[in-house]
Amino acid sequence: MSTFLGLAVGYTTFYSVFPNVTVPASEEPSLSLILGVLAMAGLLAGLMTEDLRMGVVQGFLSIPAGLVIAFALAISPVLTGFLEVQVDDIFSFITRLGLPIYLFALPLYIVTGIAGMLLRERFGLHSESFFAARPSPQRK
Repeated sequence: MSTFLGLAVGYTTFYSVFPNVTVPASEEPSLSLILGVLAMAGLLAGLMTEDLRMGVVQGFLSIPAGLVIAFALAISPVLTGFLEVQVDDIFSFITRLGLPIYLFALPLYIVTGIAGMLLRERFGLHSESFFAARPSPQRK
């Protein structure tokens, strides 16, 4: 689950640093797209997470995973020659310019994760492991 959240953080970081080589390509990054991707990822993670503690741990683990994914995404346009940036500058671009996203993603993941857990409880959406753990009724 933290890898899924890290993918969302990594893509939004890459999109915010290099918006002209992402989908959708634009001159400036869209704040609504960044917030939408992070919020939907947090909501889906909340639907899948069993308890709040694991959701918070997954949110924390998503930040280093997102950093690695953003660096891997940023290195690909440089290797193909689409962007003319020195490879040693990419890591500083990703960490320094992506810092607001890393700082904002964790609280957003916690809030949307809680919302996802509340939706799951409200509508009775449970995983198979939840139903398998229930004891069967004893017949006399």
